[in-house]
This record gives sequence, C-alpha cells and structure tokens, in this order.
Amino acid sequence: MIWLSAIITLFGFLFGIAAVVVNTDGTALGLGDDAKETLDTLSLLALLPLIPIAFYIYRFYLAAQAKSNALRIGPAQFPELFALYQDIGRRLELKTLPKLYLTNGNGVVNAFALECNRRQRYVVIHAEIAMLMPTAPEIVEFVLAHELAHHKLRHVSLWRLAIGVVPQSLVLPGLATTRAQEYSADRVALAVCPNYANTVRLLAVGPWMQHGVNPQAWLEQCEEENKELFVRISNLLSDHAVMVKRFKALKDIEMHGFERHGSMF
Repeated sequence: MIWLSAIITLFGFLFGIAAVVVNTDGTALGLGDDAKETLDTLSLLALLPLIPIAFYIYRFYLAAQAKSNALRIGPAQFPELFALYQDIGRRLELKTLPKLYLTNGNGVVNAFALECNRRQRYVVIHAEIAMLMPTAPEIVEFVLAHELAHHKLRHVSLWRLAIGVVPQSLVLPGLATTRAQEYSADRVALAVCPNYANTVRLLAVGPWMQHGVNPQAWLEQCEEENKELFVRISNLLSDHAVMVKRFKALKDIEMHGFERHGSMF
C-alpha cells in the first residue's frame, strides 16, 4: 500500500504538470465548456511537492495544541504509567522514546501517535484508557504498544503523510493504506504483548463495561458476522478495521501464528 500510494502521488504530480502545459498552450479549446475548469483543478496537483512543507509546519501546531492541554507523563507524573511505557519502548527496541502525554477525552476512548521530526515525537493517550491501570493494566499496555508501533513502523513520518494526500482524496486507496497500518500496528503490539488480543474489548464497549466482556462469545460473533456483505463493505470504507474483523485478526494470530493476516475486505 505504501508503494501504491507513492505511485498514485507520482502520477498525480505528472497529471498536474501535464494540465499546466495543456493550459499554457491553450489546447483546452475544443475540449468542451468545462475543460478549462477541469484543467485548472488538475493543475493544482503540480503543487504536490509543496505539501511536505505545509505538513511540516502544521504538525508543530498540532503537537503544541495536544501538549498544551495535557499532562506530560514522567517519573514524577503517574510514575507507574511511565514505567510501563518505558518497558514497552525497550521491548520494541526504540532508540529514543517519544514523549507521553495524558489528556481528558471527555468520555472518548482514543490514543494517537504524532511526529514533528525525528527528535520531537509524541504519544497522546486519553485518561479514559489510563484509568484502567489499577484494574486492567494489560489494556493500557496494549494501547501504548500499538501507538509506539506506529512510531516503530514510521507511519507518522513526514513522507508517509505527504504521499497519502492524493490516495486519501480517492477515498479507497487512502482508507486501505490507513487500515493496513492499523493492522500492522496491532501485529507489532501483539508481538511484544503476547496473548493480549482480548484487550481490544475496550474499543468495543469502552472502559466502564470492558470487565464484563466474554471473549469467546465475541469471537463466535466475529466468526459468524465477519463475512457478511455489508460488514465487508463497512470495513472497506473504514480507515480502522471494524471490530469484528480486528478482533478476529488478533485471535487468528494468537491461535495460528503471524502468517495470518487481517481481512482488508
């Protein structure tokens, strides 16, 4: 998917250059009333080389926005959470550990990885996940491992974001790439947190009812529903795999090994 994104971006740039040339030569005449407008739109693709510069600047703003409304986790701020985070970083063999921040999700369960440059990298986790440290630390561990896996696999690097702009505008290629990255981050997290597939129950029911989930019954539901046509379509149109497919993919790995992969459709 990364190679496909790069190829789509390259062709988009070439189409943009071609549109500029055609417009300049005035050969749009005779191509229909909307030809000039269409060529003007395509000409914008010639500006694709400027996108990394825009992204580079914008990411500093996003990081500042996230940091300024959160607590930085460290030895003196939620030390148990910080110790767990450091341990996962060692298991993933990360040379430098991204800074970890904790923020109020206002009821939303979420975490994300963010990178400004190789020296300024971050993981932000919502308090709705971190609150499970005393009762279900394995959930917090898997979430942190998943986000650090995005850094390990360079999913949030500048060039990855830049080559994703055109595929995202085409919807399906962009969603498929993002979905593949989420599957990959899950696989890496499971590699350093073996037998933790059940932890994704958090994403299905939230932190307040996760303790009541029956994983075997959920897996049976996944086996029954994951091949339904509209479940497949829903998955195809999602940037994250739908939960019946995501949980099944993790359980397949636990039971059959890493030669098993998540379903893209």
